[in-house]
Amino acid sequence: MRISLTGATGFVGGALVRRLLAEKQTVRALARPSRKADELEARGATVIRGDLGDAGAIERTVEGAEIVYHLGARVSGPGSKPDYMETNVGGTERVLGACLREGVRRVVYHSSLAVYGPCNGSAAIDETTAYDPRPELRGHYPESKIKADQLATSFAREKGVSLVILRPGLIYGPGRIPYGLLAFGLGKTHFVFGREGLHVPLNYIENLLDAMQSAGMWESREAEEFNIVDDEDLTLGEYHRVLNEIAGARTIFFPGWPVEFAAPGVDVVTRGLGLMGDSRFSRYQVRRMVEERYYSTKKIRSRLGWSARVPLGEALRRSLG
Repeated sequence: MRISLTGATGFVGGALVRRLLAEKQTVRALARPSRKADELEARGATVIRGDLGDAGAIERTVEGAEIVYHLGARVSGPGSKPDYMETNVGGTERVLGACLREGVRRVVYHSSLAVYGPCNGSAAIDETTAYDPRPELRGHYPESKIKADQLATSFAREKGVSLVILRPGLIYGPGRIPYGLLAFGLGKTHFVFGREGLHVPLNYIENLLDAMQSAGMWESREAEEFNIVDDEDLTLGEYHRVLNEIAGARTIFFPGWPVEFAAPGVDVVTRGLGLMGDSRFSRYQVRRMVEERYYSTKKIRSRLGWSARVPLGEALRRSLG
């Protein structure tokens, strides 16, 4: 099967390329010139050098493909709002346009749970939940991803492109271990702001790849959106209990309200010094990070038959090596 993807040198894209090549699939990847791109080519992928602003390179990448995984995006770091919009919205439009012209059977678009705003103690967040109404208070990334999601959905329904939008949470795997939405680690101690009972939306990379491949092979022609979390009932306390048992570490939990109270002043300082790239540290943002958020994954489990194949303990052992 001929498979193409953007974002091939990222954490998710690189893992997907390695799996596809191991399955003897024909892979063509769009990537900027880099050592990682050279490594993918050495593994057997056909690499088209370019980026999401290069319409010609995108066209060559998706030519003849049956499935296209659109993973490329500007996620973090310095950049203006137009920079983020050009890459995440303009790039998505160029990829979908090329897929339409090439008659690609299925496009799987990698979005994010970041498109949802504070829920203020409301019901579970599912695919019918509205987008964040104030994403500009959080940063250019969520604002651009919302616009890209809206464009992708409208484009697919108007033009007849078979599209699946996947929205994962915090993705982890070898070399990447999250501690929470507002947390950090120092040596063998983890510091987490937020109650132990808060739910945490985690995706182990191999489980996420399973969902991506299932979405790619799904036969529906309708544009669909799926939130995806390995264990929707997992709490911060349980996650750190398992993590610490494996890593021989400890976690100290702090209440979130002092950080929320201090957020406006911190936001002014960090923005003035350029310490957080595009991200904001507004009270609106911090409230979202320390509130209770429950993501329902009923739709992807019932429609695609997906479930997390690798359980938390085993996933953490593999990730920690």
